[in-house]
Amino acid sequence: MPTRLEELHRQAETDRKAGRWPQALAAYARLGALNPADAIVAHNLALCHLAVGDLDKAVEQSRHALTCEPRLWQAGVVQAKALIAQGSRNDALECLQTLHRQYPKNPEIRLELARLRLNLLGDPVGARQLVAALIDAPGHAHDARLLTLITQLYDRDTGSAAREVNRGFIEFAARHLQFDTPPKAIKPGAATRAHSRRRHRPRVGLLSPQFCASPVYFFTFGALKELAGAVDLVCFDRGHKADWATDAFKKIAHDWIDVAQQNAAQLAATLGRHDLDSLIDLGGWMDPVALLALSAKPARKQYKWVGGQSVTTGLKTFDGFFTDRYQTPAGSDELYSEPLIRLKAGYVTYTPPAYVPRAQPARRRQVRASRLGIIANPAKVSRAFLADLAKRHRRWSADSRTPPSLSFIDYRYQHGPVRNRIEAALPGIELEFVTPASHREYLAAVSRLDATLDTWPYSGGLTTIEAFAVGVPVFTRLGELFCERHTAAHCKYAGFSLNECRIDRFDGQPPARSGHSLLEAGSPRVDHQALAAELLPYLN
Repeated sequence: MPTRLEELHRQAETDRKAGRWPQALAAYARLGALNPADAIVAHNLALCHLAVGDLDKAVEQSRHALTCEPRLWQAGVVQAKALIAQGSRNDALECLQTLHRQYPKNPEIRLELARLRLNLLGDPVGARQLVAALIDAPGHAHDARLLTLITQLYDRDTGSAAREVNRGFIEFAARHLQFDTPPKAIKPGAATRAHSRRRHRPRVGLLSPQFCASPVYFFTFGALKELAGAVDLVCFDRGHKADWATDAFKKIAHDWIDVAQQNAAQLAATLGRHDLDSLIDLGGWMDPVALLALSAKPARKQYKWVGGQSVTTGLKTFDGFFTDRYQTPAGSDELYSEPLIRLKAGYVTYTPPAYVPRAQPARRRQVRASRLGIIANPAKVSRAFLADLAKRHRRWSADSRTPPSLSFIDYRYQHGPVRNRIEAALPGIELEFVTPASHREYLAAVSRLDATLDTWPYSGGLTTIEAFAVGVPVFTRLGELFCERHTAAHCKYAGFSLNECRIDRFDGQPPARSGHSLLEAGSPRVDHQALAAELLPYLN
């Protein structure tokens, strides 16, 4: 007959495997109190604390587990995940690099380190190399294939065409974003639909891991605030970060549901229970677990909008993909599994933070070196972009006595490997690495530039709009995929022609600043009412 302690162990394991994290946490806490030196219990406590969003305790318990049993590498992985969720990515990198040296063939450590190499060190090629051996590994092929696809959006090998990468996402969705057994998501029946018709306000779900100061806020909040007067917004929060933008979202939300710890089947069931007339996914490829949940179509209508909206989701359960005619020009429909909804107002508006600097007046040409900025996530600074930039800079230098300097602006340029990769590709060029400590400092640094140079193949998104907002022109080139056309679309809505913004037409000298201000009254990028009015008919 099992003892009380054995029963408690069994219950804790059952709750953990079922994803009942609060119950599992309570059981493991009791076990930990009975045996504080049990490393496995401490590790499972850390795992439960991570799942419920108690990040400090997750770090504390994972470190305790490693103290009790230094060979328990699983606790180190949990510790790294908790540190990343906290925003302590440098500490997480040190933790994972130590683990990788100890266990160089461990697939879970490789995957976590590869994700951090991409997201912190901006090294898509290095991340892809780390997981190459896992592409066909049982239990890890799914994650390795997806990470490989994502790295190819940023920096693809010679001969890999955009459409080939796009096809890879569609094939991945068909293979991996389907439930083996459909979840028991509760879908609205006839009685519920009748009840919904009696309600005069539609229930609109918003699903995202980024209800914080992120592109999800800056691009959607203005229109969503307008929509909140006509619909009930139900926010399903998949993230752990909270800041001033989170507070702003909470003020316009009718309901706020924490679903960060839920797996795909649980999430599908939760969404189904909330009787949603429509749902807008604001996570995309940032949150493949949520995409799997949405493959069950737990809402009557589903739409893809900002947030991980780099390419098609590959799912056929979406009723629309919000875009515009510049992001997805005529003839591009075949790249998407979703119906394209080309919004006349443009697919986003911009809600500037209170601390955005005032746009500077136009500068006259003068005999001085222009200060050109590359203001993207270093992952977007591809090998092809750097090789092209080196050629252009040599030509600009030959044509001028005052060759332009290059400023790379992003907090991730604090890392030596990031700078070393760029310096090796741009020998002999005056480089400056600016590592702002806050978004306010970042915007101030951008406002001091003469122009910014857009990365490719992955174009600037929020960074481009922010440059225009502070009066700095952007020079770009056109791509084919959604994430390769952001800057081109923003140029049009900022009042520039595509010819004015083409990098091939830029001579490297301080340009005259032209076009109306992005933040001026009448600019489509701040006309939240127009965008909300276009969105509303789809949400009823």
